[in-house]
Order: sequence, then C-alpha cells, then structure tokens
Amino acid sequence: MRKDKMVKIIEATLNEHKAEDILTIDVKDKTPFADFYIIATANNFRQLKALSEYIVDEIEKNKMTINHVEGKPETGWILIDAHHVIVNLFTTEQRERISLEELLK
Repeated sequence: MRKDKMVKIIEATLNEHKAEDILTIDVKDKTPFADFYIIATANNFRQLKALSEYIVDEIEKNKMTINHVEGKPETGWILIDAHHVIVNLFTTEQRERISLEELLK
C-alpha cells in the first residue's frame, strides 16, 4: 500500500506543478526492480529541475525515501529512483527521442 501512496503523491505533485503528459505504468509483471514507472514532460530545463526537487521534497515530507536521483536538467532527462517507483522526467524533445513508453509496453 505504501507504493500506491507514493504513486499518488508523485502524480499529485506533477499535476500541481504543471507537468505534462503524465503517465503511470504498472510494471510489476515486467521487471523485478520496479513496480511503477511514472513518466512526465517538462516545458524547459528550469521546470525539469523544479519538478524533480518538488517530488523529492514531497516524498521526504511523507516519511518515505529516495534511493537516488540521476541526470541533470540540461540533459533533458532526470530519473528519480524511489525504490519501487521510478520517475522519469523529460523535456519534450528527449521524451520523443527516447520513447520510453514504447519500451515498457
């Protein structure tokens, strides 16, 4: 149940801070290292950085933990590993180029 709560917190944070094209994918049956992938798009590097900081803050406020954060805003992709929930934040260009949704089908 804690994973479901984390997913709801992350989705709410992304919505509140105007992320676009938010997609949550249940991958429990597809991969042993995560239960959910959450993918969202930021309009620019600044928003990308802010979204990642808001998510980390909200998870920690709710007494949950982050394993680690990878990437930098200027690369167009930030990954937040929150144990069983993996968050991928992209700029529009990087999301189209990487097409992660297609890989997770």
